[in-house]
Amino acid sequence: MPVSPLSRIRVTAAGLLAAVAALASSGATLSAQPAAAADPMIQDLRWRNVGNANLVGRISSVDALENDFAHVIVGSASGGVFKSTSAGAAWTPIFDKYGAASIGDVKINQTNPNIIWVGTGEECGRNSAAWGDGVYKSTDGGTTFTNVGLKDSFNIGKIILHPKDPNTVWVAAIGNIYGPIGTRGVFKTIDGGTTWVKQTEGLPNDPQTGAIDMVMDPSNPEILYVSFWQRIRYPWRLNSGGPNSGIFKSTNGGRSWRKLINTLPTGDMGKIGLAIARSNPKVLMAHIEHGFQPPATLPTPGQPAQADGGGGAGGRGGGGGTPNPEYADMTKLGAGIYRTENGGDTWTFLDRYLTRPFYYNHIGISPLDDKYIFSYNIGYRRSTDGGKTFTQGGGGNGGHCWHAMWHDPHNKNRYYIGSDGGLNLTHDDGVNDLRFENLNVTQYYSVSADMREPYYLCGGLQDAGSSCGPSATRAQGIYLSDWFNISGGDGYHTQQDPTNYRNIYSESQPDRQGGNIGRSDAETRSRTSIRPSKANISNWDEYITPEMEKKAEAMNWGVQPQQMGPLRYNWSTPFILSPHNPKAIMIGSNHLVMSLDGGATYRLISPDLTQNDPERTSRLSGGMTPDENPGGGAEYHATIITISESTVEPGQVWIGTDDGNVQVTRDYGKTWAKVGTAGMPGNPRPDIWVSRVEASKHTNGTAFATVTGHRFAIYKPFVYKTTDFGKTWTNITNNIPDGHPMYVVKQDPKNPDLLFAGSEFAAFYSLTGGQSWQRLNNNLPTVAVHDLLIHPRDGDLIAGTHGRGLWVMDDITPLQQMTPAVRGAAAHLFDNKVATQWLSIQPQHNGGEISFIGTNPSRNAAINYYLSDRVTGEVKFEVSDAAGRNTCSASFPAKAGIQKVEWAMRLNTPAPPAGAPAPPAGGSGGGRGGGGAVGACLLAPNPAPAAGGRGGGGGRGGGGGAGGVTPGTYRVTMTANGTTYTSSITVRADPMLADINR
Repeated sequence: MPVSPLSRIRVTAAGLLAAVAALASSGATLSAQPAAAADPMIQDLRWRNVGNANLVGRISSVDALENDFAHVIVGSASGGVFKSTSAGAAWTPIFDKYGAASIGDVKINQTNPNIIWVGTGEECGRNSAAWGDGVYKSTDGGTTFTNVGLKDSFNIGKIILHPKDPNTVWVAAIGNIYGPIGTRGVFKTIDGGTTWVKQTEGLPNDPQTGAIDMVMDPSNPEILYVSFWQRIRYPWRLNSGGPNSGIFKSTNGGRSWRKLINTLPTGDMGKIGLAIARSNPKVLMAHIEHGFQPPATLPTPGQPAQADGGGGAGGRGGGGGTPNPEYADMTKLGAGIYRTENGGDTWTFLDRYLTRPFYYNHIGISPLDDKYIFSYNIGYRRSTDGGKTFTQGGGGNGGHCWHAMWHDPHNKNRYYIGSDGGLNLTHDDGVNDLRFENLNVTQYYSVSADMREPYYLCGGLQDAGSSCGPSATRAQGIYLSDWFNISGGDGYHTQQDPTNYRNIYSESQPDRQGGNIGRSDAETRSRTSIRPSKANISNWDEYITPEMEKKAEAMNWGVQPQQMGPLRYNWSTPFILSPHNPKAIMIGSNHLVMSLDGGATYRLISPDLTQNDPERTSRLSGGMTPDENPGGGAEYHATIITISESTVEPGQVWIGTDDGNVQVTRDYGKTWAKVGTAGMPGNPRPDIWVSRVEASKHTNGTAFATVTGHRFAIYKPFVYKTTDFGKTWTNITNNIPDGHPMYVVKQDPKNPDLLFAGSEFAAFYSLTGGQSWQRLNNNLPTVAVHDLLIHPRDGDLIAGTHGRGLWVMDDITPLQQMTPAVRGAAAHLFDNKVATQWLSIQPQHNGGEISFIGTNPSRNAAINYYLSDRVTGEVKFEVSDAAGRNTCSASFPAKAGIQKVEWAMRLNTPAPPAGAPAPPAGGSGGGRGGGGAVGACLLAPNPAPAAGGRGGGGGRGGGGGAGGVTPGTYRVTMTANGTTYTSSITVRADPMLADINR
């Protein structure tokens, strides 16, 4: 039913900039902290990377040695930096423990490849783009890096190295996209990064305009060209373009600059990409965003007009209709591709191609032929006549949405090219591409799990749909062939039916984002749309009036007909399956929609739960170039962004919105209470983005919430808790360091004081209900943790990272049992998980050397224990059968914290006689003792990180070989400081055997 208007926040752009600047100056940290050392309490709790790498992720930069293309460095949008000396046959992550994971540019010193420069913070201006903390330098080939400055530059567009002097470097810093904070512009060092000087003479120097691209004359390092981009992004709109954007030239190494304006379009410009010809440095290409964007065709009489924008191959505004004479008239300068052959004195307008310039506008020139031009955007186009005409490039073998390119200066047909789909290498000018599926920089937004054994994971990925795969396999590792897609395009939330694994729900393309929920069959892979619409919402008229429909129709410029009128869906539409009924689905738009029959029919169960500010719901974004994804809702605002239903009280549903509301109902939407965020202590804005709400799994009326202010250039973390249904909130952020905007908080289902949280750079845990927090990274790289999940049966912690795929921390049951009494004890032997004697089933092949292999858990049984620092010497363990006759024993040095011993599920008994049936096979060589017929039966855990890749699978020692135990319960004893502790461990056969024997 209609309700009284909610409070609205309206500010002018200038007012918002001033407010953001004030907030930033009042204590908001501008950059992340370097990764901390592992917490000794949890040093034996390790993460393993399970994948999925066959969908890869956005590549932002690539550089290689000019005399050895096999020596290559790759920067990813949110997954760090990788190095290969084998042309991609193997990759080494070289930037995992530094202060940022988003990379703007990488450069290798061509005369000394041990010198590597990394500019952090990618250059694209999309809604999910991350940021960095300045410029890093390595002098040992990437073994170590040092931050050498510009820490508050946030995003780096380009690094230029002097060809002869390794100490002279220029940096084009774009600066913060969300507010007028930090540094931006062109910076130069002549002492290897010890000091930096901002180059200001003749350049823009305002808080919205930064340097986006820069090129150097290869014959004269004193001649530089740089493009500046004036832009700002709000949560509800991108404003790209302004009078300070443009192209500038220096002939004295950057001391002074002049703006190039002759024969270029007049008026405001936006993002500009640059390229210079190595074979003829007087030739440059520029891809310019400009406000004049005539459509390629005019509408046929009686047909609706198309959105403005350049047409051309793949451009906006193409399609049917009458050819537009303005589009063909190249004397009318506007957005598109320009060429100069005299160093920028004059330019020729060649092509009106334009598509989402804030994300693309990339241009390149072959170093061997100044006529051979590359325009790489959604697709990549090539020209052999200097840009007069273009043809579509190669298919890219899975690549799409191109962002980075490196051309071999000795081979015109060889180049690396990076995209949203990863990195490709071609040796024949794109006729064939080699795609590196051993480079896992996959960008997950969410993660879910089912109840199979082993359980399967699903998640939505940036520009790669939604994919699913096993958390573990019976093979050596988790292969790319184990994964499957359930939808394409951009993927977001997924949910899996806990009672029927075949039912997988996801929100993503191909039917475009924005409430497009579908149900897929895990076996047949068929997909059925269950998107809510007027046709299947039974009580539409109770909440939606004809006037609201007309208003929404008027705002839906250029939108696909399936847009749902007044229902505003976020780009990442949240939905959940009720913990009380998996056929009950709740989907968030600005209203909450609920189905009780798996998505066949729906009811609206709320009024508009957002602040519904009309200035923020216009659905127009892009600035001078309207964003061509109106159906996707990348900047749709005033929407529900997170939903959680209480497991304690059915009908108690919490929602959070992207404009600062937290609301709760206890009766499935009959009544609602607005309970935040204005009352949250320390919250800097009443319209802040509520990134997660989490209803308590233990206590009625208790909930947790995270809010993130980074979209307002506020980088402090915020985690909250309520115990009275949101009437009051407590800030439980406490010692989480500044610079960590928070994305998710989760309460453990077994231990109410055990909390987990994820930020842009790390995972955290608390054993005290949020009174104090510790990092949970261990071997998890610096990466954005967008989602966390505790598997309810297996007790594993699962992280969906936006840059390095899915990670699993096996067996967090010690943390679940870590009560204050245990922490106060000298030592403690935990209850153990059931151990499984998994079969070994190997595939015929594993995908080859350029195929990522996800890491399996150890096949051994885990025995977990805790030691305080009062325990010294050695700790003895013994595992025996029920009668205590057959044993396995070993001693280990005492170390404080939660520790782990692995039991190979063997006792010290003679090997079975010849001809006796073999016990289940051991691990397949993924670590010490694997394949295990012999060896110690009690082992210390392998301390090596389980990061996946080649040879990353397999358990060690596990469960097989001579003396393998039969399923049953075994006694475990631990002796520490003379005191004996006892527990038990149950061993079971592989459940596949039970299925076979049915």
